[in-house]
Amino acid sequence: MNTIIQHHIGRLEAFFDGTPWYGSNYSGIISSIAEEEANWWPPNGHSIHRLLLHMIKWRISLTERLLGNMDFRAGEDDPDNWPEAEEISKKSWEETKQEFVRQQNLIVAALREKDDTFLEEEFLPGKKFGWLVQGVIDHDLYHLGQIAFVRGLIRASV
Repeated sequence: MNTIIQHHIGRLEAFFDGTPWYGSNYSGIISSIAEEEANWWPPNGHSIHRLLLHMIKWRISLTERLLGNMDFRAGEDDPDNWPEAEEISKKSWEETKQEFVRQQNLIVAALREKDDTFLEEEFLPGKKFGWLVQGVIDHDLYHLGQIAFVRGLIRASV
């Protein structure tokens, strides 16, 4: 049975390019952001590009484990968790957007191969896959809201 897995896939797809109840999806928001906007830094905040790289970081954490790499480790103090402006400037906005799409496809494809019992398996002691999948979905929603907010700040200042 895979009712819960299908629910998670549905949420990932709605978030990405579907019709979520909360409004605009990821693709609609991100496709409207130019590279100059993505690399604008609000005072005491994060650029859109940085937020998206941060989201990718934690999606990779999920993807690696879904694909069987149980040795993969990610931490809040990792330099790629909140990359510095100098590191971000080495990546094009287009490449970053493409990597997010790649992670989306990998996650959904890997989940399609699982059933609900998988969500009860631990990837670390005391940490189950269901918790990780739900966490990444929640994390993406939270930061997509921040991206939309920063986009609004940019456009209000023009």
